Amino acid sequence: MISLKIQNLVLIEKAEIAFGPNLNIITGETGSGKSLVLTAIWLIAGGRADTHMIRAERELAIIETLMEDGTQIRREIYRNGKNRCFIDDAQVTLKELKDFSRIEIVDQNSSYDLVANQSEMLDSFGKFAPFRTMIEQSLLQEHALQDELKRLENIPRERELEWAQKDLALIEEVNIQEGEEEALVNDLNLLSHAQELAGKIHLLSQSFETLSALKKAQYQLEGASKYDSNIQPMSKAMKSALLELEEVARWTKSYAAIVEADPRKLEAVEKRLAKIELLKKRLGPEIRQEKERLFQKIEKLRSLSDEIQRKQEELKRLQDQNQALRKELCEKRQQAAKPFADSILREMKELNLPHAHFAVRVGENIHDVEFLFRANLGHPILPLSECASGGELSRLLLGVKTLCLNEQSTLVFDEIDSNVGGQTASILGEKLKKLGEKRQLICVTHFVQVAKCAKDHFLIQKEETSHIAIARIIKLSEKEKIIEYDRMLGFVRRSS
Repeated sequence: MISLKIQNLVLIEKAEIAFGPNLNIITGETGSGKSLVLTAIWLIAGGRADTHMIRAERELAIIETLMEDGTQIRREIYRNGKNRCFIDDAQVTLKELKDFSRIEIVDQNSSYDLVANQSEMLDSFGKFAPFRTMIEQSLLQEHALQDELKRLENIPRERELEWAQKDLALIEEVNIQEGEEEALVNDLNLLSHAQELAGKIHLLSQSFETLSALKKAQYQLEGASKYDSNIQPMSKAMKSALLELEEVARWTKSYAAIVEADPRKLEAVEKRLAKIELLKKRLGPEIRQEKERLFQKIEKLRSLSDEIQRKQEELKRLQDQNQALRKELCEKRQQAAKPFADSILREMKELNLPHAHFAVRVGENIHDVEFLFRANLGHPILPLSECASGGELSRLLLGVKTLCLNEQSTLVFDEIDSNVGGQTASILGEKLKKLGEKRQLICVTHFVQVAKCAKDHFLIQKEETSHIAIARIIKLSEKEKIIEYDRMLGFVRRSS
C-alpha cells in the first residue's frame, strides 16, 4: 500500500498518508482517532461499512488507496446506506473487493482466530493450502451427491409406478376413440327423445298427403301460363317448391323408419358416457395428453432405479477418492508438523519465551489439527484455548504470522503489544522491524520501544473546535519523533 486517502470518516475530514514499504508506526493519545486509520484500511480491504462512520454533516465518506502494483482501490459510503467499491475505476461487489485485497488486519481478537484456524495455519506453512481447498471442494461435491441420492431414494417410486400403471390401464380399457364422445352425446339426445320425435315425424308425414292436390294445382297453373306470360314465374316457383317438398317427404319416410324407442341401446349409450365421464373425473378432461404424460412418468420411474444405482456408484467412487485425499493431507500435515513446531519455538525464544514448548497434533479429519502450547517450565502442555494468556497468545500469533503470511500482503497490527510488558515490547519491536524488512507492516502501538523500531512514524492528533472535533495525521520528522517518544513516556517538555 503506497498511499491512503481518507475523506469524511468520523473525525477525519481529509487526510492522506504515504506509507513506507517496511514498518509503519501509528501513535496518538487515547481517543485521538488512531483506530480510524485502521478502520479506513479495514474498509478498503472489504470490511462492512456503517453510515455512522460518515463524518457529521456530510453525506459521503471516501477511502482510496494506491497499491504497489499501481492498482487503485476506492470505497464510497453514502449516508442513505448506498455503498460502492471500485478497483481501477471498475465497480465491483464487496465480496470481489475482499477477495482481491492483499491486506490482513491483526488485532487483539485475532488471538481467538489463532485458536479457531489452526489447520489453516499449518496448511499455509506447509504450502499445501491449495490441496486442502481442492479436498474441501470435493467434499462439498460428496455432500451434494448424498443429498441428491437421499432425495431420489425418498421418492415413493414403487407406489407411484403402480398408480401410473393402473391409470394407464384404465385409459386403455376405456379406449376412447376420436369423436366418439360427441357421437354418443348425439345418440343420447336421439334415443332419449325417440317417442317425441316419432310423433312429430308422423304428423309431418300426414301433412305431405296434400302433395297430390298441390301437384294438380301446379299443373293447372302451368297450363294457364300459356295464355299469360306473367303467370310463368309463379308456375316455376311452385314447381320448384313441390320438388323440394317431395324431397322432404322422402327423407321423412326414411327417417321415420329409424326413429324408434330402443331402451337397450339407450342404456348402452348412457353406460358408455358414464364410463368416459368417470375416467375424465379421475384423470382430467384431456385424456390423450394424460395418457402421454403417464407413458413418460412410467418410463422415468422405471429408469429411476438405474439412476439411483449410478448415483450410488458415483458416491462410492467419490468417497473412496476423498478418503484417499484426506489420508494424503494427513500425511502432509504430519510431515509438516515438526518443522512447523520447531520454527514456532525459535520464534518464541526470540520473543522472550525461552522455556516455551509447542507441538502439533494431527488427526484424520480435514479440520482436525490442534496446537499444544506451554509458555513456562513446570506447566503441562495443553491446547491453546486452555493454557495461554493474552500476552503469550499475542507473541504466538506474531510468530505464526511471521511464518505463514503471504509475502505480497500488507500486515496491519492493531495494538498486538497491548498485553505485554516493557521488556517484551522491546523484543516485539525488533521482531516487527525484522519482519518489516520482508513485507509492509502498519502497526498501532502505545509502546515507545516498538515505535523506535520504525522508520515511518505517523501521529494522530485530535483538535477541538467550537462545534466539532477534527483528527489530523502527521508524518513525524526525526525531531518530532523524539517529542512523541517523550509524550508516550509521560514526559512534559517545558518551554524555556
